[in-house]
Amino acid sequence: MTSQPISQDLIVSKRHPLIGAEIRGVDLSSLISDEMVDAIHDAWMEHLLLIFPGQDISDEAHIGFGRRFGDLEIHPSLAHRSSSNKEIYRVSNVDENDQLIPPKETSWQYLSQSWRWHTDSSFREVPSKGSIFHGIETTNSGGDTLFANMYAAYDALDDSIKEQIEHLKVIHDHDYTLSLSPELAKKQDKGSYDVLPPVEHPLVQIHPVTKRRCLLLSPHTMVNIVGMDKAAGRALLDTLIAHACNERFVYRHVWAQHDIIMWDNRCTMHSVEPFDNVNIRRVMHRVTLAGENKPIAAAA
Repeated sequence: MTSQPISQDLIVSKRHPLIGAEIRGVDLSSLISDEMVDAIHDAWMEHLLLIFPGQDISDEAHIGFGRRFGDLEIHPSLAHRSSSNKEIYRVSNVDENDQLIPPKETSWQYLSQSWRWHTDSSFREVPSKGSIFHGIETTNSGGDTLFANMYAAYDALDDSIKEQIEHLKVIHDHDYTLSLSPELAKKQDKGSYDVLPPVEHPLVQIHPVTKRRCLLLSPHTMVNIVGMDKAAGRALLDTLIAHACNERFVYRHVWAQHDIIMWDNRCTMHSVEPFDNVNIRRVMHRVTLAGENKPIAAAA
């Protein structure tokens, strides 16, 4: 793991050749300077995700850190918003009464869809630009998070496939996520969510900061490719998903207590490794950075 200073105080150490770097030399429990924000942002754009180990911070500090990088989203699932800080999305199999959530409960069935590959807020007209995750209670078996570099996945495609997908758009729908859960699909009450109509996003987008091309994939919300036969569209999406999840593009994060990870939703996707949610507690809090523009299509 090679290390180098990125400012007077910050040290960056790559965790993977293509995606992910560890950051030390900053205390996220206090207000950080504009210079520090700029240095972190530069590292974020270079490495796509940043790991800040050992940051035992409050939800309020978590929110404050997030706001240094933009406005924060409020998650559409009412059941998973923190009752004390609506900006906190509770990615937890433990409820706010400190009880394990039964696996057939609606709230857990919704949350368990994060075990599928996805990109946060891809169901919005303006998807999120990033997420910041705090590992409050982490697991020792399962529960790792996998992150895929969507720049590298795009770059590795054959030119013929790049040409084929350049102009394509995909329908993303929040309710499609609900249909993927056998338990939720058969329930009359699927939970309470903000109204989110289906949206269309380009399959290949240009990152607004780096100007690089990348795939925009979010398997748990992608219904189909616009204007394409359903079976053919599904087959093409499945092929691209399998390609993008190749281990050469993926960093696996084994969580330690109070790790904080900040990732760019515009050029990554991620999934959670299944774990024994019946017996093992996993409590994670997330703030989500609101997007600033619709995805920029690669095709002019």
